[in-house]
Amino acid sequence: MGYYRLPAKLVGNILWSLLTMRPRSIARDGLVAAAGMSPPPEVLGSEYIPPRGPCLVACNHYSRPGLGVWWTVLGITAAVVARRAPNADPEVHWVMTAAWTFPESRWRQRLLTPLTRFAFGRAARVYGLVTMPPMPPAPHEVTARAAAVLRTVRLARRLARKGGMIGLAPEGQDNPTGLGQPPKGSGAFIALLVEAGLPVLPVGVTERGGRMRISFGETFLPSVPPRRVERDRAVARQVMEAIALQIT
Repeated sequence: MGYYRLPAKLVGNILWSLLTMRPRSIARDGLVAAAGMSPPPEVLGSEYIPPRGPCLVACNHYSRPGLGVWWTVLGITAAVVARRAPNADPEVHWVMTAAWTFPESRWRQRLLTPLTRFAFGRAARVYGLVTMPPMPPAPHEVTARAAAVLRTVRLARRLARKGGMIGLAPEGQDNPTGLGQPPKGSGAFIALLVEAGLPVLPVGVTERGGRMRISFGETFLPSVPPRRVERDRAVARQVMEAIALQIT
């Protein structure tokens, strides 16, 4: 297995920023974090990363014990930044869960869920990320999720005009053994971002021989059916198939 640990100085700087709410660059921190990965990630298909212009970075939600999904985010971000042109926007505005939930454990639900909601909210504001209630949303979070979707679509429109990027993992949950199915509504959400002006850049993350492998596919525009009832399944299928090609 690879060796993954954030440099102590970077950890200290991040904690200070979370305490003071000082903005940080995930592009810059991603490069620092990836430089400390041993062995370094293997990046395939970097020629497909658009050197400038908008896109929606769509990846699998890869993680395992000892390798949190944040390493997937940092590794992909570093690979994208390395390919972007000097005058292009290097930041990836990742969509992240608003909190960890623990339906199987009442005490964790009561203690850890509020703590992660607080911490994730601060991290999102510091890095310019987007928090969203987990899918499927709890009954009391339906309105909050609708508001989060609206905020993300507005962000997508702004980024499309200035050549920025949004990142997300449609599965929305850890899947170390393969590629899972995204929850209902994910395809419709992606369709909104595509219609806002973001083509999809598919990315697959795996580990081979103890080394993280990040594989990019060709940017594409999913076919969005005109009938809303068909959009969710059709768009989700196209995006997940594109991601699957990068992890086989």
